[in-house]
Amino acid sequence: MPAALAAGYCGETNVEDFLKRVGVDYPQPRVSEGRRRLWLRDDLDAAIVPGVVGDIAEDL
Repeated sequence: MPAALAAGYCGETNVEDFLKRVGVDYPQPRVSEGRRRLWLRDDLDAAIVPGVVGDIAEDL
């Protein structure tokens, strides 16, 4: 997801605050090609609730 959507998903009030926390509290984008930067939901979930999110295939 793009930065604006990722920021909202993480509960940040604006993109700038989200980007300030990237690399500290939030992961780096999985896709970074030129100006295009995209985050994966699973990566963000792991940052929001560490230790709770896992691969569902592991549970099966």
